[in-house]
This record gives sequence, C-alpha cells and structure tokens, in this order.
Amino acid sequence: MKKEVGRVKKLSLPIKILIGLVLGAVAGFIFKDKVAIIEPIGTVFLRLLRMTIVPLVFFSIVSGVSGFSDLSRMRKVGFTFIKYWAVSSLCAAAVGTLFASIIKPGVGITLPTTESMEINVDLVQSFVEWIPDNIFVSFTETNMIQIIIFAIFTGISIALLAGTKAGDIMNDVVQAASTLMGKMVSIVLKFAPYGVFALIANVTGTVGGLALVGIGKMLITQYIAYAFIIVVVYSIILKVFSGVNPVQHFRNVFPAMVMAFTTQSSSATIPVTMECTKNRAGVPEDIVNLITAPAATINMHAVSAEMPIYALFAAQIYGIQLSPIQFLQIVVLGVILAAGCAGVPGGGIMMSAILLEIMGLPYDIVPWIAGIYVLIDMPNTMLNVTGDTIGMVYTAHKLGELDREVFDAPKDFAKSE
Repeated sequence: MKKEVGRVKKLSLPIKILIGLVLGAVAGFIFKDKVAIIEPIGTVFLRLLRMTIVPLVFFSIVSGVSGFSDLSRMRKVGFTFIKYWAVSSLCAAAVGTLFASIIKPGVGITLPTTESMEINVDLVQSFVEWIPDNIFVSFTETNMIQIIIFAIFTGISIALLAGTKAGDIMNDVVQAASTLMGKMVSIVLKFAPYGVFALIANVTGTVGGLALVGIGKMLITQYIAYAFIIVVVYSIILKVFSGVNPVQHFRNVFPAMVMAFTTQSSSATIPVTMECTKNRAGVPEDIVNLITAPAATINMHAVSAEMPIYALFAAQIYGIQLSPIQFLQIVVLGVILAAGCAGVPGGGIMMSAILLEIMGLPYDIVPWIAGIYVLIDMPNTMLNVTGDTIGMVYTAHKLGELDREVFDAPKDFAKSE
C-alpha cells in the first residue's frame, strides 16, 4: 500500500492534471448534471489563478526585460539576436493565428455559461488606451495590457541602471519578487488536478462529448502549427537568412531537441543546448554564453504560437467576432506574453489566462488547457529550444563568425560531442 502511495506522489504535476482531466470527463459522462455539486471546487481554482495574475505578469516581464542588461556588453550580438527574436516570434504568433483561423477548433462547441457577443474596437483609441495614465488604477482595475506596458518600461529602466547601486538593488528586488510569485503559482497549481477534475466533470456532464472533441481539435491545431514552424519557418531562416543546411542544423542540435522534449524545461536543457551550438553547430563560445540564458527566458516560439490558438478557440466557442485590430493585438500579445512566461511553473497555462483576461474572453477553456498541457509542453519545449539554437546560428552568421567546418561536419544524431 505504501508503495502505491509513493508512486502517486512521484507522478509529475502535468501527469496528475492529465489524470484529473480524464477522470473528470469520465465522471461527467457517468453522473451528468449531478456533478454540478463539485463545481465550486473548480471555481475556487480559477479564482486562485486570477489572484496571482497581476503580480505574476508584472514581475515576470520586468525580470525578463531587465535581463537584457547582460547583452549591453556586446551590443552587436545583442541587437542581432533581438532582431531575430522579434521577427521570428511575430512569425510564430502569426502562424498560430493562421491555423486557428483555418481549422477553427472551437466552432461547433457550445458552453452554457456565456452568451454569444461581438466586441467592437476603435483602432486609434485601442492603441492609445494601451498606455497607462495612472498605473495604480491599472493595477486595481486589472488592466493587463497597461500593466504589461508599465512592466516593459520598468524592466528597460532597471537594465539601463545596470552597474549602479540602485540598479543592483532593484534587480535583486525584482528577481526575488519573481521567485516569490513562481512559488505562489506552484502552490496554486498543486491544486490544479482537483480543480481540473471538477471543471471538466461539470463541462462534460453538461455538454457531453462535444467538449472533448473541441479539446482534440485544439491540440491538433497546435501540432500542425508547430510542424509548420519547424518545417517552413525555421528552414527559411536557416537556408535563406543564415546560409546553412536546415537538415544539418537539426542533426547538429538533435541532442538538445531530445533533452527539451523529455525534460519539458528550456532551463534544464541549457547545458546540452550550449554544447550543441558550440561543438556541433560552430557558434563561437562568447555568443553562446551571452545568448543562451536570455534566449531560454524570452525566445518562446511555441508560446507565441499557442497563445493566439487559445484566444481564437475561446472566441470561436462563444461566437465572438474579432476585429482585424484584435487579431493584430493577439499576435503582438502572443510575443509579449511568451517573453514573460519563462520560469513560471505551468507558464503556458498562466499566460493563457492572462491573454483571455486582456482580450475580455471567457476563462472556461483554462482547465481544458491545463488538462492537456502535458501533451502540449513536450513539443512546446522542443520548439522553444530549437528556436534558441537557430537564433544563435543566425547571429553568428550575420556577424561572420559561424564556423562552417564544424557546422557541416558529419554528426551522430544521438550524441553530443
């Protein structure tokens, strides 16, 4: 009996959440509307998530942006990589938006909690209102886009103060606060399997199997978007803009891709990423040392792609008609939120809730995302790490420092050098 309990404790949180999703779906099918009695458990879970959103997004983005102070020592390297990050992340977000618009995973799925609505946004006024005129009001009213803008400016200011006493103090405070919020979120997410169980049971008991079809369509949409990014977007960056063979690059960094897929952690993969890019891809050591950690923090192509998919999935479920400017907002927010999610336990889950909050979309799909996130996180992390390695190769190529002999040398697929 003790051995069985030990096995349960050893299960990772994503696996526990997935189990909660499956058991919740089964309970919903069996007990139908009787499962409404446990709905408050799910509601408490969602409220706990919302409780952490404002401080989490503020400190995580400030922490990520202020980290650019390390790149100031090598302006050319930093600027080249930042250019790659911005353009490639926008491309990834656009790909997610494109495939969610084509496949329409939320169409035909109906949830009873929210009526169909249409949101009208004035183009100029929308952008004007992105800028906060009173940040305290922004915090109290949970105006997330204004909080994000303020966080970006705060991070830049701290980065510019690097090396000063005030800058060091502020950086320590921000890093500590970011760590604190990470711990708080990890505590909240321990409750996730139970919250997901209650919410999915209620959804399935009310709506039935149609909801599960929507989950599957959303997952397939993400996989197709990720495959497109690897096969098309990454190959173009490597062949056209970096002057290298895409297949050879994937062979060079294959050990890092496997490590990322299995650990589901960009940070845990950093040692292998550095070894692959230096010893197998021919990127100079100083470029690798300078870029790897910041890249693992902000260069999240998978998150940039998945955020628009979640937003459009929710909009399609509830019949919400999005304007062209809102599509643009979703793409830009996908990039911004991706930069802010690193190091956050269940970062994609939290950022999806933040995106839905910003766009004024219902939260009901968050437990769905949490339930299947173990199936999303493996290819997510692999895509993110692969994008990091491509960014370093691109940077080295643009600076004329890529070692072509090392890059093109035959490699064993499975071993790092």
